[in-house]
Amino acid sequence: MILATFASSTLWSTVTLGYAALTLCLILLVKTLVKPYMSGNIPPFPARPYPILGHLPYFANGQRQKLLEFRKTTGDIFSMFFGSQLFVVVNGPRLVKEVLVKHPDTMNSRPPQPFVDQGDYGVVFSNGAMWKEQRSVSQAILRSFGMGKSSLSHKISEEIGIYLDTLAALDGKPKDVRTLTAASISNVICSIMVGKRFDYDDPLFKSFVENFTRQIAAFDNMSVVAIWPWLRYIPGNFLGAKTVNMCAQIIRQEFGDKFIELALKEDGEDAAPTFITSYIKEMKKAQKQGNDTTLSMEQLRINLQQLFIAGTDTTATTLTWFLVYMLNYPKIQSKMYEEICSVMGPERAPDMQDKVKLPYTNAVIMETQRLASIAPQRYAKH
Repeated sequence: MILATFASSTLWSTVTLGYAALTLCLILLVKTLVKPYMSGNIPPFPARPYPILGHLPYFANGQRQKLLEFRKTTGDIFSMFFGSQLFVVVNGPRLVKEVLVKHPDTMNSRPPQPFVDQGDYGVVFSNGAMWKEQRSVSQAILRSFGMGKSSLSHKISEEIGIYLDTLAALDGKPKDVRTLTAASISNVICSIMVGKRFDYDDPLFKSFVENFTRQIAAFDNMSVVAIWPWLRYIPGNFLGAKTVNMCAQIIRQEFGDKFIELALKEDGEDAAPTFITSYIKEMKKAQKQGNDTTLSMEQLRINLQQLFIAGTDTTATTLTWFLVYMLNYPKIQSKMYEEICSVMGPERAPDMQDKVKLPYTNAVIMETQRLASIAPQRYAKH
């Protein structure tokens, strides 16, 4: 009797779960089919979205080419569904300028990023007044250290010299230089953020670069988690979602926190000027004046990590693509080398004043950025 009752209840539970799953699928199907056509106050769709998946199946053979096709058939602005999330795609310099430059206050927010545990902290993922203050203070500090000015060029030249010596020591042996290139770029940022550069084989620095590289690689699958946030809660490390946050936590605790603690111990007029010490001074000044400020130690921790990623990844990727193109186009490499030698000779290192004298070299760099499309799509705005 007991066994029969248990079997009956188990069967009933299975049937109930089956009906629940079927109902949920039907709701999602109807929602996906109806939603795109409920509002006429959105740009047109280039194609009919699929149930549940939206327009994702159209990108099975590549995203960039398909977006170009959609632009040709629909125009510079069109709507798309990634899953059930509506996106408006904007193309072309005129329209992008119209949206981002002429309406900055309307389009300066970012949607929530469900794959990161940073909430709305930092200069990358924050919004509104918090984002404005974090960006303003961070930008002012970076400019004081020479960002965008020729005064930073001597630090870059020093690091380039060490980078080239390391490559020369390979004596022509093949090597994947992506990690070395990222380490070199990070060292320039380290000189501003924490006030020193590191040897490439320094254990602390190697751990930082390794975790940074792992985190960037894990971001490749995060667009899927952004569309269906519940995927990050699947047991295990599905799609690498946990890797992103684990690496971020290691970088903050083992690298960033160490130098923040050091800066706090050396707090005072004699403290070496770094991004960390400058941020702490701005924070204390705002608090002393009684201002309603978003500057805090937790914001500093997140900002350090985000600025390392923003400053390292795109630059290192550009340089890596540049090396690939130069290896595949030796004639262009030779012509660029001839121009450099004619302006500064084979020995002197270039500086910012030489830029206007090197039109062909500048053209090669810009063509690399155009052809490789380092960041073909901006972060989403909302």
